[in-house]
Amino acid sequence: MGVRVPSGVPIQVNNFMTTLPPTLYVDRVPNLAINLNKLVQEYQSVEHRLTDAVSTHQNAILVQRKFHLKLHGIDAPEIFNLQYTLEVAKNILALQDFNSITYRLIMQNTCYNWHVDTGKFCVHIPLITNPGCRFVYENRAFAMPADGSVYVVNNGIPHTFVNAGPAPRLHLTFENL
Repeated sequence: MGVRVPSGVPIQVNNFMTTLPPTLYVDRVPNLAINLNKLVQEYQSVEHRLTDAVSTHQNAILVQRKFHLKLHGIDAPEIFNLQYTLEVAKNILALQDFNSITYRLIMQNTCYNWHVDTGKFCVHIPLITNPGCRFVYENRAFAMPADGSVYVVNNGIPHTFVNAGPAPRLHLTFENL
């Protein structure tokens, strides 16, 4: 694992000066662009490994399907076949220490409960999304388009996520669990 870089400290990634934004809610990481076609193509080779994460509140509702490429620092064997994903992970590691890499497919017409996650920050790469997807904090909502951008999300304050759109949304996330 790499050394955690404090927010706002410039580092060199892909020949650009890049910093992890001092994030209050959701911010785009500057000067770091991802080839979505390559990431989605690699995802398709492991899509069959997604498992259901069913909400246990009141009625059992399928909210999320996910697959951990890395969990608590242990790599899934499939990760070594995803060369571009490994390259992206190396660049993210220069910005933010993490012990988990996860594909998160959030089903359409679903919402998380309000919560605070274990790690303070999570890095998200939107791979597939729709206009109905929003991260929600207090009275603010944030969309993250699937345009090759990388985002840092503050998981350390109460938030939720809504997919009010017509199709599932897919992100690749890097975080400490």
